[in-house]
Amino acid sequence: MENILIVVSDTQLLGDLSDCCRAEGFTPHGITHGSFVLPWIGERAPAAIILDTRADGVHGSALCREISASSNAPVFVLTQDDSETDQLKAEGLGVKAFFSKPLKPEAVFSQIASLMS
Repeated sequence: MENILIVVSDTQLLGDLSDCCRAEGFTPHGITHGSFVLPWIGERAPAAIILDTRADGVHGSALCREISASSNAPVFVLTQDDSETDQLKAEGLGVKAFFSKPLKPEAVFSQIASLMS
C-alpha cells in the first residue's frame, strides 16, 4: 500500500481522513504539527501529502515550497481561506488540488484517488 501523509491539527479530522484513506487502499500517516513534515518526508517517500494550511506550525506557501523542493509527491491542500488558495495557486507550488472546509473526507479521498491513478 502507498503511504499518504496527512498534516492536520484537528484529531477528529485526522481520524476521519485516515479512515477514508484506508478505505481507498492507502496507508495513512498523521502528523499534527508542521515542524515534523520535512523530516518525515526525508525518511519516507509518501505517495501524496494532504496539508491543512491551518495546522499548527504550517505556513501554507512556505511549507509547500519546501515540500516541492524535497519531494515529488503531489500535495493536496485543505483550506478555509480562498485568498490563501489563490496565493498558493499563483505561486505555482505544485499543489494538485484544493479542498475548502468544511469538507467531506469521503469526497476528498475519492477525488485524490482518481487524481493519483
